[in-house]
Amino acid sequence: MEHDPPLVTQSPIEQRDRAGFWLRLIAFAIDLWVLSMFALLLLFIGLLASNLGADLNGLDADSSSPLSFLSLCQIAGLTATAAYFTILHGQEGQTIGKSLLGLEVRTLDGEPLGYGRALVRCLGYGLSAASFGLGFMWVALNPGKRGWHDLLAGTVVVVYQYREQ
Repeated sequence: MEHDPPLVTQSPIEQRDRAGFWLRLIAFAIDLWVLSMFALLLLFIGLLASNLGADLNGLDADSSSPLSFLSLCQIAGLTATAAYFTILHGQEGQTIGKSLLGLEVRTLDGEPLGYGRALVRCLGYGLSAASFGLGFMWVALNPGKRGWHDLLAGTVVVVYQYREQ
């Protein structure tokens, strides 16, 4: 009786198209636009509130420290950005930008990320950015189309499974 060699099958994630650098960059730009609009709204509300608070306390609005307000805005912005990417990737595997372009983030096994892995991936953005963006550009240089943040978190960005090619 002859034995057939075992079939070599690809994992579900290997059968899917991986998103390249330019598509991911456009999705990221959309996400930055969404975050910027949110930040501008919060900044406007914060400026109104600080001026109103100064007026109510009888202080000159110009005497309040603009540096402390800007520092607070930066901290709030970084926190909101980290929360945006971590929560949306952890919950749905995609941000607004990725959703609009038909992309999603998955583990190498094709499973959803979960919040822990999404947080690691988000922290990896810092590493990718701190290297003058080389970690992001790695997507274009790497045959697997994975940036440093993907390598760190064990993730890959793919085209929706149901999308026709």
